[in-house]
Amino acid sequence: MKNVFGRLDLLIEDFYLSAYETLKIWINFEYMDNSKKQQLVPWSIFLVGMHSIFLGIFIYFFTDNFYRVFFAASVENLFYVRQSGVFLFLAGFFYLFPLLNLKIHYNLILLVVFSKVVAVLFLVSNAQYTPSPSMIYLAACFDGLMGLLLVYTYTVFKKNLSGMKSEVLANRDIVS
Repeated sequence: MKNVFGRLDLLIEDFYLSAYETLKIWINFEYMDNSKKQQLVPWSIFLVGMHSIFLGIFIYFFTDNFYRVFFAASVENLFYVRQSGVFLFLAGFFYLFPLLNLKIHYNLILLVVFSKVVAVLFLVSNAQYTPSPSMIYLAACFDGLMGLLLVYTYTVFKKNLSGMKSEVLANRDIVS
């Protein structure tokens, strides 16, 4: 059983590295200094969380408008649509949780990335059941972009955190 999890870790690590390299080339992060990269970490988490919160509020309180604008259809079952709004609202707060203390909770970014991957898979596999599949594919695209941004965020923070840890250890050796 240990080998299965070991291989899964390698697969996940390869996915993160390839996504990180793709995003780095696409947005040209190499020319940013470290302080600007570090500022991206909380901002990207904040924006992804607020996106879910505001989308959830909009879906819950303006359900008819949401359906008219994005699907050009009327709502057939208000309960399930509003339930998805509540879910998005609560998920947004979960996405913001790492901001309470990034040094301790930074690994929760991986759960947010996982939720974005699941969202993309769900949206793409169920788009044909909606009145406007193209809007669902667009939503999947944006969820995927948010997931890639968070992969980059996690990579930058983890790299910086390991640098800070090695610096603290080096300073501790100097003092003693």
